[in-house]
Amino acid sequence: MSALRQRPVPTRGRGGDPRSQQPPPPPPMQEIYNIIPVHDLLADHPSHRYPEVRAVSAALLRPTLNLPKPPFVSWDPRMDLMDWLGVSFGFQKDNVRNQREHLVLHLANSQMRLQPPPTNPDELDPTVLRGFRKKLLQNYTLWCSFLGVKPHLHLSTRRANSNDLIRELLYVSLYLLIWGEAGNLRFCPELLSYIFHHMAMELNKVLKEDIDEFTGRPYVPSISGDCAFLKCIVMPFYRTIKTEVESSRNGTAPHSAWRNYDDINEYFWSKRCFRSLKWPIDYGSNFFDTAPKNVRVGKTGFVEQRSFWNVFRSFDRLWILLILFFQASIIVAWTETKYPWDALARRDVQVELLTVFITWAGLRLVQSVLDAGTQYSLVSRETLWLGIRMVLKSMAALTWIVVFAVFYKRIWSQKNDDGQWSREANGRIITFLEAVFVFIIPELLSLLLFVIPWVRNWIEGLDWMVVSWLTWWFHTRIFVGRGLREGLVDNIRSMEQLRLRFQFFASAMQFNLMPEDQLLSPKATLVRKLRDAIHLLKLRYGLGQPYKKIESSQVEATRFALIWNEIVISLREEDLISDREVELMELPPNCWNIRVIRWPCVLLCNELLLALSQAEELADAPDIWLWLKICKNEYGRCSVIEAYDSVKYLLLTIVKYGTEEYSIVLKMFQEIDLYVQEGKLTSAYKMAVLPKIHDKLASLVDLLVKQKNDPSQAVNLLQALYELCIREFPKMKRSIAQLREGGLAPRNPGTDEGLLFENAINFPDAEDADFYKQLRRLQTILTSKDSMHNIPLNFEARRRIAFFSNSLFMNMPHAPNVEKMMAFSVLTPYYDEEVLYKKGMLQDENEDGISTLFYLQKIYEDEWMNFMERMRREGMDDDDDIWKMKLRDLRLWASYRGQTLSRTVRGMMYYYRALKMLSFLDSASEMDIRTGTQEISSHLSLNRNRGLGDGIKPPTGKKLDRAVSGVSLLFKGHEYGCALMKFTYVVTCQLYGRQKARGESHAEEILYLMKMNEALRVAYVDEVQLGRDEVEYYSVLVKYDQELQREVEIYRIRLPGPLKLGEGKPENQNHAIIFTRGDAIQTIDMNQDNYFEEALKMRNLLEEFKTNYGIRKPTILGVRENVFTGSVSSLAWFMSAQETSFVTLGQRVLANPLKVRMHYGHPDVFDRFWFLTRGGISKASRVINISEDIFAGFNCTLRGGNVTHHEYIQVGKGRDVGLNQISMFEAKVASGNGEQVLSRDVYRLGHRLDFFRMFSFFYTTVGHYFNTMMVVLTVYTFLWGRLYFSLSGVEREAKNNSVSNEALGAILNQQFIIQLGLFTALPMVVENSLEHGFLPAVWDFLKMQLQLASFFFTFSMGTRSHFFGRTILHGGAKYRATGRGFVVEHKSFAENYRLYARSHFVKAIELGVILAVYAFHSPLAKDTFVYIAMTISSWFLVVSWIMSPFVFNPSGFDWLKTVYDFDDFMNWLWYKGGVFTEADKSWEIWWYEEQGHLRTTGLWGKLLEIILDLRFFFFQYGLVYQLNIAEGRTSIAVYLLSWIYMIVAVGIYVVIAYAQDKYAAKQHIYYRIVQLVVTMLTVLVIVLMLEFTNLSILDLVRSLMAFIPTGWGLISIAQVLRPFLQSTVVWDTVVSLARLYDLLFGVIVIAPVALLSWLPGFQSMQTRILFNEGFSRGLQISRILTGKKSVE
Repeated sequence: MSALRQRPVPTRGRGGDPRSQQPPPPPPMQEIYNIIPVHDLLADHPSHRYPEVRAVSAALLRPTLNLPKPPFVSWDPRMDLMDWLGVSFGFQKDNVRNQREHLVLHLANSQMRLQPPPTNPDELDPTVLRGFRKKLLQNYTLWCSFLGVKPHLHLSTRRANSNDLIRELLYVSLYLLIWGEAGNLRFCPELLSYIFHHMAMELNKVLKEDIDEFTGRPYVPSISGDCAFLKCIVMPFYRTIKTEVESSRNGTAPHSAWRNYDDINEYFWSKRCFRSLKWPIDYGSNFFDTAPKNVRVGKTGFVEQRSFWNVFRSFDRLWILLILFFQASIIVAWTETKYPWDALARRDVQVELLTVFITWAGLRLVQSVLDAGTQYSLVSRETLWLGIRMVLKSMAALTWIVVFAVFYKRIWSQKNDDGQWSREANGRIITFLEAVFVFIIPELLSLLLFVIPWVRNWIEGLDWMVVSWLTWWFHTRIFVGRGLREGLVDNIRSMEQLRLRFQFFASAMQFNLMPEDQLLSPKATLVRKLRDAIHLLKLRYGLGQPYKKIESSQVEATRFALIWNEIVISLREEDLISDREVELMELPPNCWNIRVIRWPCVLLCNELLLALSQAEELADAPDIWLWLKICKNEYGRCSVIEAYDSVKYLLLTIVKYGTEEYSIVLKMFQEIDLYVQEGKLTSAYKMAVLPKIHDKLASLVDLLVKQKNDPSQAVNLLQALYELCIREFPKMKRSIAQLREGGLAPRNPGTDEGLLFENAINFPDAEDADFYKQLRRLQTILTSKDSMHNIPLNFEARRRIAFFSNSLFMNMPHAPNVEKMMAFSVLTPYYDEEVLYKKGMLQDENEDGISTLFYLQKIYEDEWMNFMERMRREGMDDDDDIWKMKLRDLRLWASYRGQTLSRTVRGMMYYYRALKMLSFLDSASEMDIRTGTQEISSHLSLNRNRGLGDGIKPPTGKKLDRAVSGVSLLFKGHEYGCALMKFTYVVTCQLYGRQKARGESHAEEILYLMKMNEALRVAYVDEVQLGRDEVEYYSVLVKYDQELQREVEIYRIRLPGPLKLGEGKPENQNHAIIFTRGDAIQTIDMNQDNYFEEALKMRNLLEEFKTNYGIRKPTILGVRENVFTGSVSSLAWFMSAQETSFVTLGQRVLANPLKVRMHYGHPDVFDRFWFLTRGGISKASRVINISEDIFAGFNCTLRGGNVTHHEYIQVGKGRDVGLNQISMFEAKVASGNGEQVLSRDVYRLGHRLDFFRMFSFFYTTVGHYFNTMMVVLTVYTFLWGRLYFSLSGVEREAKNNSVSNEALGAILNQQFIIQLGLFTALPMVVENSLEHGFLPAVWDFLKMQLQLASFFFTFSMGTRSHFFGRTILHGGAKYRATGRGFVVEHKSFAENYRLYARSHFVKAIELGVILAVYAFHSPLAKDTFVYIAMTISSWFLVVSWIMSPFVFNPSGFDWLKTVYDFDDFMNWLWYKGGVFTEADKSWEIWWYEEQGHLRTTGLWGKLLEIILDLRFFFFQYGLVYQLNIAEGRTSIAVYLLSWIYMIVAVGIYVVIAYAQDKYAAKQHIYYRIVQLVVTMLTVLVIVLMLEFTNLSILDLVRSLMAFIPTGWGLISIAQVLRPFLQSTVVWDTVVSLARLYDLLFGVIVIAPVALLSWLPGFQSMQTRILFNEGFSRGLQISRILTGKKSVE
């Protein structure tokens, strides 16, 4: 219950003293806690070492002694403020417990960050609480100001007031308790403000101990008791929302017919909410669902109407500009002058340009009429002035049209009367301009305020009534959308560049990732900023020698080594690098008395050999010359010194101490050291002998590494080295006596030199893993000859290291200490996707005989080898034992390469691991760091010694556990508490409770993830059955208790009802957000990943919240994404490249300078408390918010937030990799954009943003999809126009009268560049240029074109335009589950047809028919070049839309699969199906589903659909006049008579269909007779017409081109009229004909596929194109596709 209480009998939670526990019965348990045991501050928990935690808990407990005790409640004196509020207002106990920890954690973290630190850390600092109260209740106070009501925050103006501390604690606690139990109402922030406003009023009355005027007793809140807040406040609003959602008919009803979350919330933007709802709440108000529908409050604030006119309504300023500019351009271009300015000098043209103002007034009329036509339902008795304004605006626009028209007419009348531009005519022009000036006064004022945006922002921020009166004409006064106006490196791209810059890398890491000593003032001084800028400049451009500073400070060098080695360890744990690569890449601790930084071996390769060659070249030069040449390269200098020191230590180690040989070796090195110090090395020794010495040393090291322990070989090598060093190496020859005298020879004259070292060798212990690790490093330095530029071999490891290294040279805030960083949470919504791949999933083979594991082994071949190496190191002897001994590891390995929850959890838990390490480094002493590195090194060496060379004996010592690797070995305990206080990870597994109850494997796997990750929490919705029809719903938070070794329940908070009222994902996020902690929250999808090295930079990123970007501090920090699914195929590469350009270059430009970046989901970091009081991190209204993420960005911008983007940190992201998956994803996004066009958020942003930001906003959101659709419509318009010209004879007439029509025809084809996708690929090329360099970017682009990327981009353009247009016109947007599996299996033709028939195939066939007819009838087609120039882009469009699903389909041109696919298609087409048959089994079910949008569309949608379908009749209308039988007649009767043929054709089909139904089953002979008679009659009629009329065989072919489109048009119109036709006999005929048409379309589509499948070699070519990237990396896709597994 309370913060400091001790329960006498613990009831649940952790176990106590094990000695007192006697099972059974189970031992008494303490209360379960989430992160810190705030209920028991005497518990042994690492977080309790912080006085701030105790201070906040004491502040909650202490004031309760003076508070009025709630009546009818037994009061425990140990209860705190939260308990008091819970009892007084009827909050749930677990809600109180949850919010208590929430508040304690936040205030404690805030006080930790306080600068300067408080004088008394055991007391809660008032400034911390005051700052939190202002931030948490800022939206509430703004709401009160907007409505003109006084906030119920009774605080004194004096600073030091103890009562204020209590009141502020009560206010923030009350708001958190309301928010924590509000459930779905959290999407309505102003509704919560309304509730808080009245509950704070009641709280004040209780605190003042007012007397209730009705009872005469002390005032008590109007609601109290168990669950009273939920039942009396939350549930009535919840039931109202639920009723409205049910009336939406699952989102298919028009948006205008029901209230969504925004409508409910915006009701509280006016004072009528106080009059209507009152307090205590009047449940009979017409706001609630208890009122009849006809009197209930309707839409509020905005009405979403489905119409293309919304594009104009929302962005009217944009369209007015474009239309007026277009009109002016036409006027200027119409005058035949050479230059435009010549035309502008003419008075006639000047006056004609004045017509743009008439057009402008007309567009204002259109806007006002559209506003009235779409928003009329908002007008009610309470909003009468809104209707008056609508009428007045239309009347004003109409008046201006009349005024401008009259004045314009008077100008020309005067000019015509005078015959010239007289003074009177010019005077009338002045009069017109005076009227124009009055007309544009609002625009001039807007322009002025644009130049000084802070004035407009200040005015809009005022809540004065006079301001609302002055702005009433221009827009409705709303709570959001005010004050939105804004005022006017060398990169490491590869491992080679990293090698050159690594010496600066240590300083960069120290500069950015390690905190500096905190100053007394948190503000950076100018001098400090200048110093940091200079230092960063030096690091970025490689100025100075930063390694000298590192060498001089062993602590800094060791700290850098610890971080770098931990990164390398994480790469090894992910199996991206091998054990050998770990040794080559790690920075070993300083040992063996080595005097320099021990750079990774990968940087020192070949440097020693290069230095030896330089020594030979400069053998006679002074020492200083040789040394300067070697030191030109820092790595050369270090390799020489390290090799010398290592050899010295090695020889003195293997030669027994105390022997004569030991003293000889020691004396020899002392002599060399002396010559080096005196600078006489080259004058005393022969540099030419060094290579020989090097060879013998290399042989000796090789002998020791192999652990052969052959004394004779070792003696021979040491004797050979002795001879070289004593006899050959010195320039001055010395006698044996001189050598004895100098201690370089045995002192006993009788000792034979051949016996030297025989009894003096001491082989190292085979168990000394650390010694052999250093020995292998020395061997690498001595013998490596290649550059090792390909280390690490794994491409992903190289990319990650390069990005991390590059990012440290970017501008980023300084990192604070972990204790002083901002706390944050990560939230991942999960529904029912894969957690871990199961054994059967990995083993089961597909139709080609390929299992998922085999596929992964070939895709990630090097990672599989690294994994097997690790498994062998961990005790697996035989590779075949992997399924028995290491099944869990195998499943994890496979899951970490898919898009699974386990991969996401592993990635996000790197934050926890990084914070623990950084916390240790922040507080570790110099001795801790120095001794710790040795311990880590020896521990890792023991673990890795096995399997690194032939004949190496494995150590018998301890093995390294994966959970305790690296720096974690050194932790002292407090690191865990610090990390837990700063980081929380909540996965909201919505169905986890149901999965547990059913015993599903997903529940077991989620439990395993909790067990392996102590900071992981799982939230889920639990359904409790109370009776037959009564169900209670709870938000539950669980964790795995490491002491109890089981899952424990932390909180259980009852919900008002079923969770899902709106869209699923935001509802799932919303129920779990109450369990998150910290100042920030990162939204992560379950197909994302993270990297340990990126997690190190999180505390830098969080500091961005303290920096002003423009006029505001950020509220969303955008984060770069890395798409990790681009390596599977060329198609995945296209998608990955396109996505990468969007999430890097695109986001960067949107954020700065355009300032219109929104939230595009996934890795962005939110200012948590800013958002939780403003509606949450997404919107959830059904259908309209299907793209829930971006609406958080809209909401943020409208409410005055700021969105930034940061390039120095990245998060992994998985994308769809198959064409079908990609298309479904793009369909979802395009549909979401179609719904955005209708939304109030886009409308308000279009009107409230300043002009240029509005431009940018349009073209980067819905405008992109609108323009894509316009490109496709332009192709349609162009082709239909050309067809009309050719069939009507206009084109022939124009050709006869013009000599330049061919050139005109070629010019009309300029959309080809856009259509090819070159413009859409431009950002991708630019981004690749920045990331990898210009030439690699160009090469990648060319490779994409060779792999038919233009087909893909053109096909995607069709997907986007189809679903965007259809959603605006008819609705039907829905979540499309794309699946996140591996895509290499062949997709059947029937599946492709179902997916693309209406969006691509039918449209492509339509365009193909137009092009064919045009080719036959156009006079331009006679000239082949002109025809090709005019139509090549259109033919390209047709081919790409038809062929792309097969070009990008594995085995798409395999002949046997094509045959089987066609059989499957025919079976699907003719299968009748039943009631429960699905669309993938029956054509008829699919056909009905495809026209589902026509059933939910409105009247205007149906009319427009019918109008569009009428275009198919034009084929018949145009072609019948071209038939020979028409004899050149142009009468309308020819067209009307042609319908006889349509009627006859349908009649023939009906007769045959009737005969089939009646006779085919039992009297088959009759059916055949009918067929024969009909066929003979048809043939007879055709023969007679051929004989007696002008009908020709060619006419028959033309007739097909004419009448088939007409039939399709009739079927399309019949689908729209289905409600009227379905009950008639006509409908069966429509269905039958539609089936025949789909058969025809299917044959047309599969025909070219069959042809290409039949051609030899085409399948191999297609596989090469599709998997070219895989081939270049050795992926053996051809074997995967054919199932020919190689015999290993």
